[in-house]
Amino acid sequence: MSEAHQTNELTDRLLHAAAEVFAEKGYEKAGVAEIAHRAGVTTGAIYNRFGGKAELLLEAVDHHVPRSLDNVLNGAGESAGRLPATKVLSTLGDHLLDDLDGRHGLFLEAVVAARRDPELAARLRERVDDEGRRLGKLVDEGTSDGLLDPDLDQQAVVRLAHAIGFGMLLTRSMGLDLPDPDHWHAVIGRVLDGLALPPAATPDTTPSGEQR
Repeated sequence: MSEAHQTNELTDRLLHAAAEVFAEKGYEKAGVAEIAHRAGVTTGAIYNRFGGKAELLLEAVDHHVPRSLDNVLNGAGESAGRLPATKVLSTLGDHLLDDLDGRHGLFLEAVVAARRDPELAARLRERVDDEGRRLGKLVDEGTSDGLLDPDLDQQAVVRLAHAIGFGMLLTRSMGLDLPDPDHWHAVIGRVLDGLALPPAATPDTTPSGEQR
C-alpha cells in the first residue's frame, strides 16, 4: 500500500470518527482525544493534519455532506458544454430532496456551534460565501443569457437560494414530511419562472372607442 493511500485512508478514518463524535456530543463537548481514540490514533495525528477542532468539524462536514453545486457542475462534463444557469439552479433545487442519510445534522451542528465560536463562525462564513460567489456567477450567466431579469439584485437571488436550501436542512432535522419530487420540481420551476425576464407587454390594438 502506497504512503499516499495510507495517508488518505487515515484522513478518512479521522473524519468519520469526528463526524460520529460531533453528531453524538455536539461541538462543545466533543473532545479531540475521543475522536483520536475512535480512529485508533493519537491526538498528534489529528493536529498534524488539522489546525484544531473548528477545522476538523468543517472538514468532516465537507467530507460527509455532498456539495450539490459541485455535483451538478461536474456531472455535466466538459463534453456536454455549459448548462443554462436556470437548468443548474433547477437541478440544485431538485437535489434538496436527496437522501443525505442524516448527514445534514452535521452541518446544522456547525451552524449552531458557530454562534459561540468566532473561529468556527469565520471559517463557516468563508465556505458559505464561496458557494454564494459561485451561485452569483450562475445568476450573472443567466442574466447575460437573457434567462433572468437584470432588474433583480444578484445578492437577493443568491440569498433566496440559501434560504431555500437552509430551510430544507431544518425541515429534515425536524423530521417533517418532504414533498413529492414531481411536485417539488414544479414549485422550483415556478420560482425560477418568477426570476425570469418579464415578457414584453402586448401592444393594445383595440380600436379607439371599442369596448374590450
